[in-house]
Amino acid sequence: MNRLGILRWLLASIRGLLPVLGVSVLARILQQLLGVALLVVAAAAVVAGEPPTWALAGWLVAIALVKAGLRYLEQYAGHWVAFTALQRLRELFFARLAPQAPAATQGRAGAELTERATRDIDRVEVFFAHTMPPAVSALAVPLVALLWLGLVVDGTLALVLAPFAALAVALPFLAGGASWRGARLVAERRGALAARIGDDLQGVREVLGFGIQRRRLDALDAADRELTTARSRAGAIQGLRTAGVTALLGGSLVAVIAVAGDGADAVLALVVAIGLWTPLRGVDAFASGLDAAFAAAGRVREVVDAAPRVLDRVPAGSGHDLPAASARGIVVDGVSLTYPGRPSPALDGVSLRLAAGAWSTVVGVSGSGKSTLGALLLRGWDPDAGTVALGGVELRELPLDELRRRVALAPQRPVLLSGTIASNLRLAAPDASEELLREALRTVDLDAWVDGLPDGMETVLRERGTEVSGGQRQRLALARALVAGPEALVLDEALSQLDATTAATVRSRLIERYPDLTIVEITHRADLVPDDSPVVVLDAGRVVETGVAGELRSAGGAFARIEARAV
Repeated sequence: MNRLGILRWLLASIRGLLPVLGVSVLARILQQLLGVALLVVAAAAVVAGEPPTWALAGWLVAIALVKAGLRYLEQYAGHWVAFTALQRLRELFFARLAPQAPAATQGRAGAELTERATRDIDRVEVFFAHTMPPAVSALAVPLVALLWLGLVVDGTLALVLAPFAALAVALPFLAGGASWRGARLVAERRGALAARIGDDLQGVREVLGFGIQRRRLDALDAADRELTTARSRAGAIQGLRTAGVTALLGGSLVAVIAVAGDGADAVLALVVAIGLWTPLRGVDAFASGLDAAFAAAGRVREVVDAAPRVLDRVPAGSGHDLPAASARGIVVDGVSLTYPGRPSPALDGVSLRLAAGAWSTVVGVSGSGKSTLGALLLRGWDPDAGTVALGGVELRELPLDELRRRVALAPQRPVLLSGTIASNLRLAAPDASEELLREALRTVDLDAWVDGLPDGMETVLRERGTEVSGGQRQRLALARALVAGPEALVLDEALSQLDATTAATVRSRLIERYPDLTIVEITHRADLVPDDSPVVVLDAGRVVETGVAGELRSAGGAFARIEARAV
C-alpha cells in the first residue's frame, strides 16, 4: 500500500468538501503573503529613515487585522473539512466492518481494532487540516514573494534566494521514503502494543490467577521498547530533516548579505527571506505529520477495503416472502465450511432438518462444529458448499437485516453495552413497551432481581455488564433476544452458567410463553436435554447421530457417551 494510493483514497473520501478546502488554501496563501508584506512595509519605513506616522501605524494594524481574519478563516475551513472527513471515515469504517464480522474480528484483539477506529482515524486529521493548505502555500507564497523581490527590488537577490527556497521545499520529500517506512513501523508497533494491553486488561483475572504477572509485564516492556525504538528512528529522520531545512533558511540570509552587503535592497531581501520562513518550515512540519497520517490511514483502509465474507445480495424489502410461521423450519443441506488458515473443515457435508415451532438440540463436544452451525443460521459466515434455508428460502436470498430480524442469537459469552438494563433490552426493538420488557424478564426469571435493584430497569450497566454475574448476563442477553420478536432463536450454550433449577425454569417458561418460536439449542450438556427433544449430534464437523433424546440415551451411542462425560 503506497502513499499515492492512500492519497487518492483519502481525496475520494472528501468529495463535495474540496471547495471548502480551497477556501482554506486561499486564506492561508493570502495571510502568509500579508505576513511578508507586514515585514516589508515596516522595513521599508525604517530604511527610508522616516519617522513613524499614524498612517503607517494604520496600515500595519489593518494588515495585521486582515491577516488574523484570514488565519481564522483558514483554520475554521480546514478543520471543518477535517472533522467532517473523520466523521465520514468512522461511518465508513463501521459500515464496512459490520459485514466482515465475525471474520474480521476473529483472532484479533478488540483493543487493536479500537485503536484503528479511534486514534488512527484521529491521526488522519493532519492530512485534511494541515497538509494541503501548507503544501500549496509553500509553493505559492515563495513564488509570489520572490517575483515581487525580483521585479521591484533586485532580480539578482531574488535569484540568490530561489535555490534555498526550492531546496527547503524539496528536502522533506527527498527524505520521504525513509520517513514513510519509519511512520509505518511506528503505527504497527503502536497497534501491537494496544493489542497486548487490551489482552492483559481483559485477561487480568487469568494473569493473576496463574501468577504470570512478571512474564506479561516483561512482554509488555518488550513491546514498549520496540515502539520506543521505532519512534526514535522516526524522530532521528525527522530531526535531520528539520536541521537541513533550518540550515537552508539560515544559509539564505548569509547568501543575501554576501551578495548585497548592507544596503537598502539587502534589508528588504533579508526581510523577504525571514518572511518566507513560516511557509517553508510548514513543509517540514506537515511532512512529519503526513507520514504518520498516511500510515494511520493505511491501517484504516486495510479494514475498510477487506472483502466481507458475507455479502447482502438482496436489497432490503425485496427478499422472498416466507411461509406461515408454522412452516418455517430450518433445513441444512450438504453444508461444509473451513475457516481461513485452518487445515480441516469446521463442518463437513452436514445435512439436517429442524422443525418449525419445536425445541431442537444440537449436541457435541468442544470443537465438534456446533457453534459454527449456529453462526451459519445468522449468516455470520456463509458455507463453502451446500445451503441453509429458512422456511424453504435459502438464507442468501434474504436481506441480512430481514434475516437477523427473524433469527436471533443468545450466545454463551454475551456482551452488554454500557447503558441501562432497559436500553440493552431494547437494542433490536427501540420502541418496545415496558410491559414487553417485563414479559421477557419474567421468562428468563430475572423480574424479581431487576425489581429489587434501586433503579429497576433504569439501573446502569458498565464495563460491558461485567459487574453482574455470568448467569445474569446470559439471561439478560436471552431476554434481549426475546424482545426483538424473532421467529427462530439460537441458544449457543446460552444457559451454560445457570444452575439446573434456574435453567429448567427458563426452559419451561420459554416453551409455555413462546409456543410458535423455533428454538435451536447448541450445547455440550447432553444430560440436561429433555427426553422428548429432537437431537442432532455432531462430531468433528459431521452429523453422527439424530433422533429423540430419550431413544438416543437408550441406544448407547454418541449422545449417550457425551452425556456420560457431562455428568
